[in-house]
Amino acid sequence: MSAYGLLPTLQSTREPLPPTIYTMKAKSSPDPLRKNWTHISVHHITLSTAPLDLVKALYKEFSSELERDQARTYPQEAGMTEDEFKSYFFARDAFVGIGFKDGSGDPSIQSRQLGSVEESRIGREWDDAVAGFYYVKPNYPGHSSHICNAGFVIPLSTRGLGLGYLLGESYLHYAPLLGYRGSIFNLVYADNPASLKIWDNLGFQRVGLVPGAGKRVKPRGDGESEETYYVDAHIIYKSFV
Repeated sequence: MSAYGLLPTLQSTREPLPPTIYTMKAKSSPDPLRKNWTHISVHHITLSTAPLDLVKALYKEFSSELERDQARTYPQEAGMTEDEFKSYFFARDAFVGIGFKDGSGDPSIQSRQLGSVEESRIGREWDDAVAGFYYVKPNYPGHSSHICNAGFVIPLSTRGLGLGYLLGESYLHYAPLLGYRGSIFNLVYADNPASLKIWDNLGFQRVGLVPGAGKRVKPRGDGESEETYYVDAHIIYKSFV
């Protein structure tokens, strides 16, 4: 639900866009299942094409994000049901990044033919394969539906590996292919400098500021009570044409 009403979920009849590969920078991870990743493959999915267990895994991770993030990324409060998640995240198109290690050293890997998202996990549990995921959908209805919005989730165990930037790059590749002419992020909170840095580096412009848009709660000095304070949020835009 938005200021313009509910965005109905559409059952897409088109073929998914082809997957793409992005090369990770050399960064270490404390997780032994992930520290050897060299690339991610990004796959286009919809509610009708995604494996059911993948949707459940993404819902689990998104729910954890709402619980731990304290609104620095998403304005929703914790407690979203799986059906609410499906309506919100899969209203249109979604993309998931799958981490993998390539030991061939083949520079042509970027053009390699990739299989399905199911094949890309190579028998792993989704929790051990998903590098991140995001949705893409119109930010406005009707006459302005050519301007899209996206929402990103990087699992806690894969942060610090530069995956947010790589998924942002993939967004700039896929969103125009879906027919959008520009992208807007309505609320990038000022206390989320990592997101602001990514979008600045990818050429987005800060076109507006919403004072006090994010409500925060922190413990008082006595350790027994809480106080509420507010942070600003940036509106960020990039044209695709």
